[in-house]
Amino acid sequence: MSNNQFDIQINSMEEITILGYSGSYLSLIFESLTALEYKGKINIIINETEKRAVAPFATNIPFTEIFYTELKQAPGKGYTFCSNKPSTKKFLHRFYQDLWKITSSEFVDLIHPSSVVSSTVTTKLGLQMEPLSVIAPYTKIGFGVNVGRNCSVGHHNILGDFCSVYLGANLAGHVEIGEGTTIGPGCTVFSNVKIGSNTMIGGGSVVTKDIPSNVLAFGNPCQIVKNIT
Repeated sequence: MSNNQFDIQINSMEEITILGYSGSYLSLIFESLTALEYKGKINIIINETEKRAVAPFATNIPFTEIFYTELKQAPGKGYTFCSNKPSTKKFLHRFYQDLWKITSSEFVDLIHPSSVVSSTVTTKLGLQMEPLSVIAPYTKIGFGVNVGRNCSVGHHNILGDFCSVYLGANLAGHVEIGEGTTIGPGCTVFSNVKIGSNTMIGGGSVVTKDIPSNVLAFGNPCQIVKNIT
């Protein structure tokens, strides 16, 4: 899918519904929507049990903040998560799936126009990609994936559902990242490395060999520090 196709997808939506509320992360979403010159309606859906972030954000795009209990039915298609934390994305997905019976096919990919996505990349939707990043050919992107600023995602990679690649990370070719895994800021992952599910790779790590699921690992070279659940 080319960037132009992503842009058409977003701008064809009459409304976009943001699930969750984080002032700092909303600023990143609205930065992308502004750059894409989005003209539709924005809904920000808030859980009553969540506290709004203190960090303000500024935008010229009109939006409506709504507590989920104020809605008698789900908004239309065009959902995106207001988080790059895998556990939060999973929670929001389960919560609103149970509440409104929404499916992953009702989400949108939100790609900043300064980033580049190869035409051979496939995505299950819900991809959020911040400015100045690249996804190389024949990579497969799962549902609800985040790619931060200044990242390079190499060719023939596989990024599992809900995983997040934080700013400045570099993934070489034929890398596999499991579901719900976090690749911290400034990490380098060598070719042919497999990282399991629900694992956290600490910032600045250099990953030269496979890392299993459910662990915290960091360092140069990256090593397992402890198991996590």
